[in-house]
Order: sequence, then C-alpha cells, then structure tokens
Amino acid sequence: MILFIGLLASFTPNWFPPDEPAANALAGFVQRYWTVVSFGALAVGFIASNVGSYYINRFAPRRWPGSKRVARPDELVENGLKGFDDKYALFLWGLDDVPYILVGPLGVRVFLVRSDKGTVRVYGDKWRERFSMGRMLMFLNREGLGNPVREIEDTERRVLELLQEGEASGELRVNAADVPIESAAVFINPATQLEIENPSMPVLRVDQLKKYVRTKKDQQLDAGEVRAVTDYLLSVSALA
Repeated sequence: MILFIGLLASFTPNWFPPDEPAANALAGFVQRYWTVVSFGALAVGFIASNVGSYYINRFAPRRWPGSKRVARPDELVENGLKGFDDKYALFLWGLDDVPYILVGPLGVRVFLVRSDKGTVRVYGDKWRERFSMGRMLMFLNREGLGNPVREIEDTERRVLELLQEGEASGELRVNAADVPIESAAVFINPATQLEIENPSMPVLRVDQLKKYVRTKKDQQLDAGEVRAVTDYLLSVSALA
C-alpha cells in the first residue's frame, strides 16, 4: 500500500500539471510535494518490506520444496526432534536472543537455524553462499547466511550469562560452569545444498538433528540437574 501511494504520487505531473490551479487543498499539497511523497513512500516501503521479510522468514508457515506440508521453521525443528522423552526440553523463541536451544542430559545445545535455499560452502569457520541470479533477485525476501560463527558465539555467551545470573541469584541450583554448551547449524530447507570441509561446528540438515543429539557421549548432567536448568530457563522465558 505504501509503495502504491508512491506510485500514484509519481503520476501527479500528468494529472495535476504545475501550471494549472489545484481543485482542492489535497490536490494542491500533492501537486506541490509529489516528489517528496513518491520518494518518501519508496524509502518507507523499503524499510517495511525488510521488517516484514524478517518476521516472515522466521515465523510464517510456508510450503517447503519437495513436501506438501505447510509449516513454520520452528515446527520443522520440533519435528526433527520428535521422539525424545521428558529428559529433554526444547525452547523455541522463548528466551531473549536465544531462538533455539535444547536442554538435556548432555547439557545445552544451541541451534543456529537457516531456511534459505541455495548452495552454502563451509570451510573451517569460513561460510560462503554461491552467487546466483535468483539470490540477487530475491535479496529483499531472503534471510541471508549472515555470520554464523559470530552469531553462535553471541548466543552461547547469552546462554552462559543466563545461567550465571541464575546461579548468582540462587534460582539455578547448578553451577553454571558445569553445564556444557554446544552448538550446531541446522538447515531446514530441503533445497539447500551443503559443501562442508572441516567445519568448526556441526553443520546439519534438519533430518540429521535427532542423530546429532543422540550421539553417544558421557552424560554430563543427571536428571535433577537437567530439571533444575529446565525449570530455571522456563522461569525466565516468555512463557513464565
């Protein structure tokens, strides 16, 4: 609607020539400031489009390539972890700056979720997207790869800060330093092609998520500690 108003304003010189008197105050205003209205609408529309794309990419249900199912990104992650018992707790967009985390016997798993299609190359801690015309044409509607390494570091730091705050206040009856925090990047779009070589963190498709979590390791937290961490994070989440 904003862009449409800007488009209409651009036709003002044809509808209301500057050398003709305006029929009313509104016509006079548009006649005088049509360039401001047109370019202003373009700028505001661009901002609104980016804000809308941000929320659509993260929360809107859609039909995924090769599937008849319509689902949100978080529903795909939840489905990828289907089958775990109550020893695990999955937090989806419930904690500030921590979109996806799983609490369980092995500690806290932080998931960096991406939904764009295309080719992603991961070499060590270097991440690249292969150039394509489709990527250029859809750049306003794409989530983008961003900087996964820095994003993971920021999220892990935020989780640790939350645990330390709980320990300091006495709400968390577990030593924050004793809670392992691990991370993985999870690509949920079946159309994504991954080229991986010695990644600095696990890079997975969503259908590999369950196997990753079930990887045999020594248990880090007992049932009481898992419950303590889960209850504390629940108490500081948006669901509290």
